[in-house]
Amino acid sequence: MSAVPGSTASDPASPGLPLPGSTEPGSTEPGSALPGSTEPGSAGFGRDEAPAPGSGSLRRKLRTWRLWIILAAVLAATVVLGLFGGSGGDRAALSAGNSAPQGAQALARVLQDRGVDVVVVQDHAAAVAALQTPGAALLLFDPNEYLSSGQLTELGTAAAKTVLVEPTFTQLARLAPEIAHAGLIPQDVLDRGTAIPAGCTDTAAQAAGSVTPGGLAYRGPVTCFPVTSAGPPAGLYASSPDGTQTVLGYTGLLANETIADSGNAALALHTLGSTGTLVWYLPTASDIPASAAPADPLSLLPGWVNPLLAWVLVVAALAAFWRGRRMGPLALEPMPIVVRASETADGRARLYQDSRALDRAAANLRAATLTRLAARLRLGPGSSAGAVVESAARATGRSAAELDNLLKRSMPTTDSALVIWSQELLDLEEEISES
Repeated sequence: MSAVPGSTASDPASPGLPLPGSTEPGSTEPGSALPGSTEPGSAGFGRDEAPAPGSGSLRRKLRTWRLWIILAAVLAATVVLGLFGGSGGDRAALSAGNSAPQGAQALARVLQDRGVDVVVVQDHAAAVAALQTPGAALLLFDPNEYLSSGQLTELGTAAAKTVLVEPTFTQLARLAPEIAHAGLIPQDVLDRGTAIPAGCTDTAAQAAGSVTPGGLAYRGPVTCFPVTSAGPPAGLYASSPDGTQTVLGYTGLLANETIADSGNAALALHTLGSTGTLVWYLPTASDIPASAAPADPLSLLPGWVNPLLAWVLVVAALAAFWRGRRMGPLALEPMPIVVRASETADGRARLYQDSRALDRAAANLRAATLTRLAARLRLGPGSSAGAVVESAARATGRSAAELDNLLKRSMPTTDSALVIWSQELLDLEEEISES
């Protein structure tokens, strides 16, 4: 039986209360030490469950750095979501896979529903290969002019029909030489905001009736939706007589945002859906020919330049080591400096003169004169300027108004006036000293 408070243990060696932690064999009283447990004070942990020596310091470090750990986790989660959780959709303007307002996914799907094989290509080689299909038409939108003249010529030769969207001068010269650039749409046409009527007998334009204004104007053998009233007509739509070369002067005629406005959709469907295959090509920077890329300036240098540069670097390093070596410790020599008061005054005067600080110089002269006069007139250090004026008037016999103007109110405005005024102050000091 285990010892209970107030009872006597059977062990003769413990006549009173049991020692802390001591139990009878087989005792299972609460608070008694179980076999395999540690002594009291071990907080109930067994030998196998004792915390690691560095666990406390690790917890302290985690508490100290928990804010930075949370921020790092949030940043990592943001990066992961950006890389893998994004939509991954196409965001290029007039892209057949772009559902954004500037894309053209709606037009591409309608063309496919009408039986047109819309072939979206990613590079120049794929575009030329796709145009080998008999009767294939090309839709080209290259506002950044990534394609060279040679690449444009290859596309024009392979395509049975070419549709250009806001083409540049080079693209017109290579793919639609009969059509000319006519500049921007007049501002008054844009300000009106009304649809522009066809103004021609072209089948596609007649089907559209009218379109929304914007973009650029062009002139050709067939010019529709005119935006100019004077001179040769220029409009948003121009084509060759046989219709194999067509120019659309406004991306809004194809974009998702405005495709349903006015007759934009009818014009786009009649222009792009006249053939069984449409090659949809939007060039990118990867289409720039390697020969057109900027040349490496180092490749233009002769072969002996690199060894010469290496030799110059070696010589420069040796020269720096030769001229920069230590000649020994510096020798310190005490050199007492004595500056005369007159030199200090002259230097300060030059500084005032160079900066044209007449007011500052006059203020210093006035303060110094009043201090010296107060000492000579045996006034206290805390005396006011008025007291100095009154004492100086009694000592010299001058009027108080004259000395008040000289000591308190006079303010020279030129260098010559400052010299005259300082001489008057000096004369007053000498007069008081002699009195």
